Amino acid sequence: MITLKSISRLSFLLFFILTSCATKDLTRIREEAYMAYDNKEYDSAADKFEILVKNAPEDVEFWFRLGNAYARSQNPQLAISAYQNALLRDPTHVKAWYNMGFVQTQTALKTFVDMQTYTDTGSPLGKQGKNMREGLFLLLEHGNEPPEDK
Repeated sequence: MITLKSISRLSFLLFFILTSCATKDLTRIREEAYMAYDNKEYDSAADKFEILVKNAPEDVEFWFRLGNAYARSQNPQLAISAYQNALLRDPTHVKAWYNMGFVQTQTALKTFVDMQTYTDTGSPLGKQGKNMREGLFLLLEHGNEPPEDK
């Protein structure tokens, strides 16, 4: 005879099995994400970290690593968004601040390089754009490291 107590035990057992499987899957995905990143397979790493942040959205490290994978796979806007998500969860995460600033600076440099390609470089704003481009290039070139991984 099925009783309320047996249904409760069965429900608990089913919950335990499903939770255990999900935890094992996330552990495997985490290992695959770090391995892909270490192997410089940044698109694959980003795919794995996306799964991890969906399943553990409060994990700052997953957001930070997702930002790094995006930055290394030339997706600056997605990288910035991931770093912002990390910082929403931990505003003291200095590496997330640094990496976000670095990627934003690279993006600004690209904007001023493109400006020189498409606009009149002799105009007053064209000249200011050239100065900005040169300043940002020097800033990125001298003593600044690319995004930190650890």
